[in-house]
Amino acid sequence: MRRVPLEYRDGETLPGLDADLSEFRMRITMLEPLTSDSTFAHKKRALQTEFDGEPEICYLNGLVIANLRKDSFPEHTPELFQKIWAEQGEFLLDRLPLRWLVSTITTFGDHGANEAQRTIGRSLTMLFGMIKLYEFERLYSGAAPSEPHSTTQKRNVRLPLDIPAYSLKGGGLDVALLTRLWKDCSGDPIVEPLAKHLLQAVNEEPNTLFRRLRAMAEERVERLEDRNQNPIPVPERLLNHDPERITWGVAATMNHSQDAAEKFAAHHLDLGADAVVLFTDQKNRDVGWLAHHPRVEIIQNDSDLINQDQRKKLTKRHARKAYFFNCARRFLEIGWLAMLDTDEFLLPDVPMKEVLAHVPDDAAYLDIPVLEQFADRPTLFHAPAGTLDVAPDDREALYPMFGAYVPDLCLGVTAPRIMIRAGLGNIRLGNFVVKHDKKAATNGYAPDTLRLAHCHAPDWDHFLEALPRRYDEGYARRSEDGRNLRNVIEALETSADDTELRRFFDEIATPRSEVIELFAELGALFECDLALDDKVARMAEDCIQ
Repeated sequence: MRRVPLEYRDGETLPGLDADLSEFRMRITMLEPLTSDSTFAHKKRALQTEFDGEPEICYLNGLVIANLRKDSFPEHTPELFQKIWAEQGEFLLDRLPLRWLVSTITTFGDHGANEAQRTIGRSLTMLFGMIKLYEFERLYSGAAPSEPHSTTQKRNVRLPLDIPAYSLKGGGLDVALLTRLWKDCSGDPIVEPLAKHLLQAVNEEPNTLFRRLRAMAEERVERLEDRNQNPIPVPERLLNHDPERITWGVAATMNHSQDAAEKFAAHHLDLGADAVVLFTDQKNRDVGWLAHHPRVEIIQNDSDLINQDQRKKLTKRHARKAYFFNCARRFLEIGWLAMLDTDEFLLPDVPMKEVLAHVPDDAAYLDIPVLEQFADRPTLFHAPAGTLDVAPDDREALYPMFGAYVPDLCLGVTAPRIMIRAGLGNIRLGNFVVKHDKKAATNGYAPDTLRLAHCHAPDWDHFLEALPRRYDEGYARRSEDGRNLRNVIEALETSADDTELRRFFDEIATPRSEVIELFAELGALFECDLALDDKVARMAEDCIQ
């Protein structure tokens, strides 16, 4: 019976395609006398009751949808539906309750004018249908929708259909699903605002599976942190508070760019580093002036350093980087050593030896906070948004498409970089973590006089060039809430001429005036001229002399 077409009596009809819909927006819905017993009249009366006091365009949208749910309807009904949302969509988004917006997107799925409308309509219908089913079933658990499950009560049984289990600590399926849908929204200008409005509602609703999983992941991390206090013992022989006697250095693995290696070395030599260690996979590489500087050590990654079995195990660049760093830490006679990349530069407010002289005795290593360089503004940097109190309205206004999926609003990894007391025993460094007795160490220290400048994507061309090698490594690294950039980028077209990928880059990486204003208000905007070319010129000239 629900699919039986509405019955019309003489004089009963929907507005024509030439109707001025602005008049419906201006008029207020009022109950009209029921002058017919047709099903059309009864449906119209029911919708007038529901939207009593609201603009008539709201009830008209409902009446059109009610017709389109039937097996047949007036011939012009689908076009009238399109006309309503093309002309009055923005107004309706502000006035219709969510359930009617969901009904509307379902109607786009059934009667869309093109494949883009039908695709996103059906996808979001499936999403909201599944939310309805699982949220209803969950009520029988006795838990309120706002109440996350405890992470201590998980049943260790297989999921239906042999689906692999979701990882609370590292899962990214939720982000991938919503990002894919967000991308599909952009296929049609009429349905796009509605579809994105609905996805934003899902993202902001505090009582859905997505938010509960986030809360459970945070609880899991906190529980592990409380359980895993693991300080590294710091022997007295390593303590040194005399700047004149402190030694320090940096180590990095070179990529193909000689220019990057020279800038990295020159900057840290200019800061007074006692050692700059650069590892390279390229045999007989010409490293220019670096080979002649007394404080620069170039290490060939040959069989003396890493054998074939080790290479097979260490397939990822980041794994080899950690291995090489641990090698450097053992052979260097130095007090402190930082593990960095060649696009990363220490930024102390005072001389580095002064920073290190004030490290507490019980601190085994430094956690160095990261600043990311804005694209196309080499002297402008900002702190990760995850460390700031960014208002949700500001995030949505300034980062409307991708801000919800890039928590720190940075392209590069925002985990603090590590500088360790080089003489410590029974430790190993992984990427952004120090391990002691095979567990993460917990006695790091973050000095307020030291930061790190990360020149991750100076411009669009650099971002594109580096994308293939970063895709499976840096961009695959998950943040604390389980997200990673690869999930987002997978949902985008990644060809060089694709406007979608460029839109992503511009929104996240470029210094738009309103973005600069926000970070400045938060005290998270930093101006710094690294003057790298000048430093390279000076160091190269010193070597020649």
